[in-house]
Amino acid sequence: MDTLDETVLLQDIALGDSKAFDEVYRHYHGEISRYVLKFVKSTEQTEDLCQEIFLKVWERRETLPNLQSFRAYLFTVSKNRVLDFLRRAATERSVREEIIRASLQHANDVEESLQSEEYRHYMQKVLLELSPRDREVFRLCREMEHSYEEAAEVLGISRNAIKKHMVKAIKFIKYSAHKSFGLSFNSLVIYVMLVW
Repeated sequence: MDTLDETVLLQDIALGDSKAFDEVYRHYHGEISRYVLKFVKSTEQTEDLCQEIFLKVWERRETLPNLQSFRAYLFTVSKNRVLDFLRRAATERSVREEIIRASLQHANDVEESLQSEEYRHYMQKVLLELSPRDREVFRLCREMEHSYEEAAEVLGISRNAIKKHMVKAIKFIKYSAHKSFGLSFNSLVIYVMLVW
């Protein structure tokens, strides 16, 4: 979308023009939907969250002409809504089970789930705080998707040793995420699953 066109559309939306809003919605919906799906892993929940995200944009439409970047604003709203959803999922069993079930179906989408620059930067920083061997094992098992047996063969250590290193690494990541984001234990489990 041309910057000038978007500026005009945002001004029209601020005045309550629903057709202008529909045009912006059509332009950004696919991108926002893909972003949310990478974390939520459920098509149904993704669509619900997208509706809530765009509803929030509409409710705050008077502020849109003052934005320097509407796209950045839209992604900030989306990120915050996803984090709220994950926190709620930690306390609502049915939602948590749906996320876990859906994320298992998307287990091969590891690289796609790293799209968020903020999460990727955060995880790289945390990994640097691990011991060299814990970090090496974590990268083999999560980033390179090796099984414990394959990682043990690569490093020349036992499967049990691999498991111990992974347990230490994940415990540290959960602790760090809790310290940084204030997430509860259950949502940390979901967080680690979704980011990796």
